[in-house]
Amino acid sequence: MELFFEGLKNGLAMGSVFALMALGYSMVYGIVKMINFAHSEFITIGGFVAYFLCEKILTKIMGITVGTLLLSLVASIVVCVVVAIVTEKFAYKPLRKKGSSRITALITAIGVSYILNGILNAICNTQLQFPKFFEKDTVFVISIVVTAILLIGLTLFVKKTKLGIAMRAVSENEDAAKLMGINNNFIISLTFIVGSTLAAIGVVIYLLRVKFFTFAVGSVTIGLYPFVAAVIGGIGSLPGSVLGGFMIGLLKEFAAIYGLAAWSDVIVYGLFVVILLFKPAGLLGKDIREKV
Repeated sequence: MELFFEGLKNGLAMGSVFALMALGYSMVYGIVKMINFAHSEFITIGGFVAYFLCEKILTKIMGITVGTLLLSLVASIVVCVVVAIVTEKFAYKPLRKKGSSRITALITAIGVSYILNGILNAICNTQLQFPKFFEKDTVFVISIVVTAILLIGLTLFVKKTKLGIAMRAVSENEDAAKLMGINNNFIISLTFIVGSTLAAIGVVIYLLRVKFFTFAVGSVTIGLYPFVAAVIGGIGSLPGSVLGGFMIGLLKEFAAIYGLAAWSDVIVYGLFVVILLFKPAGLLGKDIREKV
């Protein structure tokens, strides 16, 4: 029973990280209707910035303190946001202007992901260790509380604020939103800002949990789990993304505990396929049919 509760705690903690990152995928897809596979590299960039600022500069000045961690997190968010905006402006916006197909946008996102991954590999391909600021139990509490606060905050933002309403309008119909005076480009940029912020927060919490990480932390170590979580829960649905993240975190942790670690990917992606077969829109997603 003790093993079960330990697995439950670790699964929820890891699931909260997947959930935060899945929210980023859902935000972008919900507004722009494209899968931003470069999101995995935003995750890696956030981790690298937090590590280098924290390990190489701030800990030598301030020591291993909460202030050091928070400053590193803020820097990580800022850099992730800048990279996301630049990516959106120079890689995705031209495609929207040309009226390119979604498959073109998808292929472009994959290309951007490989470019960023190659840059990170060239800069640093060694194993790194993030300073440990808290005990494991404290990190667990932080991850759950942060995920809950951000989910509630994002939900209220989307449903209650003018910018949130504008986001929903762009999501429903870009042309109609433009006619109503909404700056679609600004709203799309804002969506990428929110998504990259969530990526930075998620990866910093992740680094507080793990012993080591590499340049492939976003693309390989964490990989497609956040995307799968978003799809399982219903991509475009904020609560669905969080639900999917927790489901994957729990599945992977219990698979490891009960001797099925080698089968964890089979279990996760098997669940992914089964859910899509019976509920293509995801557990909490809306079944919207599109004409191709």
